[in-house]
Amino acid sequence: MLMPSALYASVDKYLHGLFGLANDPAAEVRKLVCAAFVQLIEVRPSVLELHMKNVIEYMLQVNKDTDDEAALEACEF
Repeated sequence: MLMPSALYASVDKYLHGLFGLANDPAAEVRKLVCAAFVQLIEVRPSVLELHMKNVIEYMLQVNKDTDDEAALEACEF
């Protein structure tokens, strides 16, 4: 699976948006943020390199989420 070139060109904006949504009160949004990080680490781990500490801490936090689906998605990381 390759990252679309348009996304790769705008990856900093994309990451900024993901980090902005990370603490959204809606569990579905947190689940989708986790899914996005999982996909990024599988397809292009280098884009997360500078943010890895924050991403790992976030995934550990969501791993304890009261919403089972969000927690399960965080486990995928």
